[in-house]
Amino acid sequence: MDVHVGIALDALSVVFMLVLVGGMWGSRAKSASSKLYFSLVVAVIVLLCSDAGYMALLGSEEARGALTAVKSLYFVANAAVIWVWAIYVDYTVLGDRTRFNAFGKLCTAILVVNLGLVAANVGTGCMFSITEAGAFEVNPAGMWAFTALNYLSAIVMLVALLVHSAEIRRGVLVRFVLFPMIPLAAESVHLADPSLVLTCSYAVSALMVYQISQSNLVYTDELTGLGNRRQLADRLSRWFHDAQSAAVCGIMIDLDGLKGINDAHGHGAGDEALVLVGDAIRASAPKESVAVRYGGDEFIVAWNADEGPEPETVAAKLESEKEAANERPRPWGPLDFSVGCLRSDAATCPDPEAFVERLDALMYEAKRLKRPASSGQAQAS
Repeated sequence: MDVHVGIALDALSVVFMLVLVGGMWGSRAKSASSKLYFSLVVAVIVLLCSDAGYMALLGSEEARGALTAVKSLYFVANAAVIWVWAIYVDYTVLGDRTRFNAFGKLCTAILVVNLGLVAANVGTGCMFSITEAGAFEVNPAGMWAFTALNYLSAIVMLVALLVHSAEIRRGVLVRFVLFPMIPLAAESVHLADPSLVLTCSYAVSALMVYQISQSNLVYTDELTGLGNRRQLADRLSRWFHDAQSAAVCGIMIDLDGLKGINDAHGHGAGDEALVLVGDAIRASAPKESVAVRYGGDEFIVAWNADEGPEPETVAAKLESEKEAANERPRPWGPLDFSVGCLRSDAATCPDPEAFVERLDALMYEAKRLKRPASSGQAQAS
């Protein structure tokens, strides 16, 4: 591949990435998920720019120092892209949104080791060196160590995705799995034919995940990471209008005593309680369901009756998750919530509005029935 063609491909990819950055900057997205994706795009831009700079300087005897700098930056960005992707997966799909799990911690440790290799290379040439003629010379042992560690992060997260595949929507799973596969295929082509440099493949991967990021911006509740009312409305509309006699299951959850928590311990404690409810719902919701924060302290999980269990089964699992969460003492006391369960039919719930109204009534009936047994606890929401 001609050097000018490689630079042109990198430059075109950078333009596409900058368009994404501009769109995300204009949206002023505040969620952690969108910030992680923003970081991913920035890391890809740095990778592409350093690759283009390296190709532009290659063969220049006077630019040995600059070549070493831009190639070092390339490897730093390369490791950063894989790490940010891994943490994005960890947060968006696998994590509990309050801390990284074991997968994320392992990937962070791998990143630290790889950055150490790049730093050590500056003085030792353990990965690569630039000859007096301005050519790139590889140290196979160091380069293979860096590459193996880099893709170990990808393999760790791919295994994690497959382990949790039953909990992940197929469209999301496929895009996340393909993200590291495209650059890996491009690097395999480069090994077979060194004249073919396809660093632009990272931009393709970033664009592929863009739809997930945008879906998160439009459909995700920022605090809990669950869906929002718009996502619920879209999914219910599809279910109720795809068939004349749609049967939809759902549960509605209302956090008990949120006002009391806020008044006694502050809104930060109230937010923590809402996040805990969101985590319990996420762990309990059927695979093909939609789980949303409906508003304030109310949550809804809904699914096609033909594709999931009975509502009472999901409610029982949710209760188990609540008990597990309550094993850790909280300043405000045990977490508790009221749940209404519904399996709809065309006669009682002919449309999404009737479905939500019926769920709401059942949840408040459950809350009313439990009040005598929980006297002394705040029930206001």
